[in-house]
Amino acid sequence: MDTRYKQANKEAILSLLVTVIYLIAWVVTAYNIGNESGILGFPMWFELSCIMSPLSFILLCWVIVKFQFKNISLEQTK
Repeated sequence: MDTRYKQANKEAILSLLVTVIYLIAWVVTAYNIGNESGILGFPMWFELSCIMSPLSFILLCWVIVKFQFKNISLEQTK
């Protein structure tokens, strides 16, 4: 099997995994955290689900792209 397919499959699985983990994290923080005030003055559930989770997953995506994804040619090789 061509190594490009293995790399593309690995990247697709990582992307799907991060998406599912983000969805779970958002639901958990949005629906299971109380209404007490957070650091920024918003309700804690809002700060965690709409501010902190996206920022942390942006950082996680940057790390994954930097260290796991590879720039590969999509041209056919002979």
